[in-house]
Amino acid sequence: MNLVGPTDFSVLIEGQSGTGKEVLAKRIHLKSNRKDKTFLAVDCGAIPKDLASSEFFGHKKGSFTGAITDKIGYFEAANGGTIFLDEIGNLSYEHQIQLLRAIQERKIKPVGGNVDIAVDIRIIAATNENLKEAIANGDFREDLYHRLNEFSIISPSLKDRADDIILFAEFFLDKVNTQLNKNVIGFAPEVIQLFYKYDWPGNLRELQNVIKKATLLAQDNIIKVIDLPLEITNQTVGLNMGTTVAPKVSYSLKDNEKEQILQALRETDNNKTKAAELLNITRKTLYNKLKEYGIDL
Repeated sequence: MNLVGPTDFSVLIEGQSGTGKEVLAKRIHLKSNRKDKTFLAVDCGAIPKDLASSEFFGHKKGSFTGAITDKIGYFEAANGGTIFLDEIGNLSYEHQIQLLRAIQERKIKPVGGNVDIAVDIRIIAATNENLKEAIANGDFREDLYHRLNEFSIISPSLKDRADDIILFAEFFLDKVNTQLNKNVIGFAPEVIQLFYKYDWPGNLRELQNVIKKATLLAQDNIIKVIDLPLEITNQTVGLNMGTTVAPKVSYSLKDNEKEQILQALRETDNNKTKAAELLNITRKTLYNKLKEYGIDL
């Protein structure tokens, strides 16, 4: 991302729904020379087929029924910046042709207009479909695919990023605490185990929703198993959960929590990073626990 960000390459981001493709696109934009210009995200799957040309390229007053004023389309609105075309595979074949022309020539013509408008934009597209398979089936244009795919990035599913699950969970927890004016500081050890074991079919979007609901339901300063939805709690929880889990649990915080923390710190010569690993929690959770128990190092 650091390499492609400063360029004007078109980027294709592939991955399952909910894996944070728009976040990646925004990060690419912020690393570019266009970072102070518009970043416009467009959900191609949400645009009605009969309005797609108008939405992308604008229209002139009177060009069709309901066109009571001139309208600027997405491409002109993003001029100078970046346009992010999410779920690009949902575009009809006709609109793929129009999009190809706009990308190749960097010119657009509003519906009902007679004059081309030059646009200087960077294209970042994303899909949860296999576009190569769509090309083979005649559903997606190969020439458009190559225009979009000057550089490709795979956005991995959450279950393939086990080491990041708790980092994301704490990120979402901070956001929800602010939204709900709550002060939930972390997760019970059993909750962390369940998070690592769960497959997260909805990826980051599902994790964010789980954290929102659990934070709202939490009656204490940590999220407990009782606060989680049934699809997560209806699992067999064990300490050995395969190769896609966090480091081996060496300590439990279920009982005598303060003493467990002090013991981990003693065994690691007060190295908080190593102590957090022994306790199977993140550094941030450990710092919150130190503050909670008044442990001053």
